[in-house]
Amino acid sequence: MSVAIGDRLALHGGPPAVTLDQTEALRWPIVEREEIDAVTAVATSGQWSLSPVSAAFEEEFAAYHGVRYAVAHTNGTAALHAAFFALGLGPGDEVIAPSATYWATAMPVLAVGAIPVFADIDSATMNIDPADIARRISPRTRAIVAMHGGGMPCEMDPIMDLARRHGLKVVEDASHAHGARYKGRRTGTFGDVAAFSLQTSKLCPSGEGGVLITNNQEYFERTILLGHYERIGTLPTEANQRFQHTSYGFKYRISPFSAALGRVALAKLDARNQRRNDNIRYVLERLDQLPGLQAPVLPPYIERVYYGQPRVIYDATALGGLPVDRFVEALKREGARVSGGTTLRHRGGLHTQPVFTERAHPAFHHPANAESMARVRYGPGTLPVTEAPPRNRINLPTFPRADRDLLDQYVEAFRKVARHADDLH
Repeated sequence: MSVAIGDRLALHGGPPAVTLDQTEALRWPIVEREEIDAVTAVATSGQWSLSPVSAAFEEEFAAYHGVRYAVAHTNGTAALHAAFFALGLGPGDEVIAPSATYWATAMPVLAVGAIPVFADIDSATMNIDPADIARRISPRTRAIVAMHGGGMPCEMDPIMDLARRHGLKVVEDASHAHGARYKGRRTGTFGDVAAFSLQTSKLCPSGEGGVLITNNQEYFERTILLGHYERIGTLPTEANQRFQHTSYGFKYRISPFSAALGRVALAKLDARNQRRNDNIRYVLERLDQLPGLQAPVLPPYIERVYYGQPRVIYDATALGGLPVDRFVEALKREGARVSGGTTLRHRGGLHTQPVFTERAHPAFHHPANAESMARVRYGPGTLPVTEAPPRNRINLPTFPRADRDLLDQYVEAFRKVARHADDLH
């Protein structure tokens, strides 16, 4: 039986399912009048280095999270450095962290002289696995890093339970998870200290920037001591004020231009997260009804956000064994901006990178870390889940400004390819 031209796969000469212009629907960051006015106000004020707008942003960020202190930084990496410094970590200490993450989650551990110990991830959430954290705790362990990857909150209850039982500190890397909640509480409010990135692609973008939050005055003051020399003289603890002319050698204050953009982004964060989540949920619910496709199931206590691309799980057996790569190829020809399958670039985790496998950082050679380095292992074969991520997933855009017409076209692209799966073998 012949197939009508309009129903023929684009891969075979038919018209694509996705025909609408996706430029604005997928554009990020979003620039509106408020962003332009905020930057203009800083520019015309002449206060380009020190400005009240930075303090206002910190106050609003702290209030949003319901914490006592927020300190804005040049970027999220600086905020993480400050977090490890604030906790007093140094040579002889070990910090358990995920390897399946951006380098800034772990490299600042080395910057303070401590040693990262990598734990594996849970294959369902792609976040650090509490059971593997427990296996890697040693007498030298001082802290755990909970990185909420892609906007998915970590399982904080078992992580915090481990921390309490073993007397460990918890750092939350919430760079992907602005506005997410775990059992009703915002990510970043569970640990002793948390760090957020405000880089352009993030959910609360300021171009460049980062924020550290905490409820602990000591950690707040140590954060100021590390990289905010101009504020040291105002610290409540008089003994700390003597470092005001040098700090601890870093200059981490946020640019007022970034702070101004951050204020606007924070004010719009919940609404923009909601639109993004609604769009993703709309698509995933419909794809879940198609053969060979399954939307991930979230626990009811998880309110995730989508910094990373939403994924749908692909079952080749339901479509006659059609390889996922062939399905993705057909979707792309239909105009869908998707990725996935075995062609996805995978770096293998931080533990496979030369700085670790070659022990290239000075921290590895500090005498106080000799015992750790005799025991800690890096390199392939040490984290099986991290090293073998699922290849049966198809990644979608996050649709930050998409309307229903475009979403329906994406659903139709998937439906069309699934309907003609037999033609793709």
